Amino acid sequence: MYKRILVPLDGSEFSERVLPVAERLATDLALPVKLLHAIEPEHPSISRSLNERLYYVHSAHHRGLHARAYAEPVRARLMEAGLSVDIAIPQDDPGDAIVEEASREPGTLITMSSHGRSGAFRWWKGSVADRVLHKADSSLLMIRPGDRRGAAAEGKFGRIVVPMDGSEIAEQALDHASHLGKSMGLVVELIRAVPSAEEYANLTSLGPANLVSQAPTYAEYRAIVEGEAESYLAQLAGRLKQDGARVDWRILHGPAAAAIIDHSVASEDALLVMTTHGRSGVARLVLGSVAERVVRQSGEPVLLIRAQAGG
Repeated sequence: MYKRILVPLDGSEFSERVLPVAERLATDLALPVKLLHAIEPEHPSISRSLNERLYYVHSAHHRGLHARAYAEPVRARLMEAGLSVDIAIPQDDPGDAIVEEASREPGTLITMSSHGRSGAFRWWKGSVADRVLHKADSSLLMIRPGDRRGAAAEGKFGRIVVPMDGSEIAEQALDHASHLGKSMGLVVELIRAVPSAEEYANLTSLGPANLVSQAPTYAEYRAIVEGEAESYLAQLAGRLKQDGARVDWRILHGPAAAAIIDHSVASEDALLVMTTHGRSGVARLVLGSVAERVVRQSGEPVLLIRAQAGG
């Protein structure tokens, strides 16, 4: 399923927060690692009085040396852990360089921080992480660096958590989760959120008055929805068990994104696996969706699987 791990870095501590996760995955999945540090040709320490072509040649050379000096110690640390590690230093926009490198080999798993260093590189909306998220066909594992550093942020996973919404699109994450669970010796936990009383009240209030008066009570509604969710998750769990995975499932309550975030924060050891879009349809990407909120707010690693049309 995966053939290598691509780790984009920009020289900052923020971008390096993904390294423990990448190391754990590369070790458990027996995958080679490629570190990518994209550079731009210009460097302020080189005089512009040089011929313009010479200026850019010298600038690229200088920045390439600097990038190599940064990446080599990172490579050495990973190799000490027994990993096979290579380095790429393309001269290109970082977002475009990541997408281009990932496209060179099908089965590339991109692992990156959602933020890098401030100023020259902004790794979220309108910048590196955003472009990779929208343009790359590869699976993408993101971690949001922040003050909270749970076990999962250090690569110490205890479970694979897979949110389900009842759609075939969301179920495309299951094969990935099963593969990871078996390879890493982890239980795959399937979760589904049941709307809260407030959500149900808002939903029923939108209907015609004569229908609202006939709507089930929240207790009745919850019993029906929970029963359907339990049957659905049990069916999926049975399918994964036949594939050799260890599986558990759990019903959550409340808005989907908030319930997923609260669950992952409470567990502290979850690797979340999600498709980039569920019920919202194939055309809608992760920005503005449940997955975006989970990436932004949970602080835990989130593996985003690019959903395929017709899945």
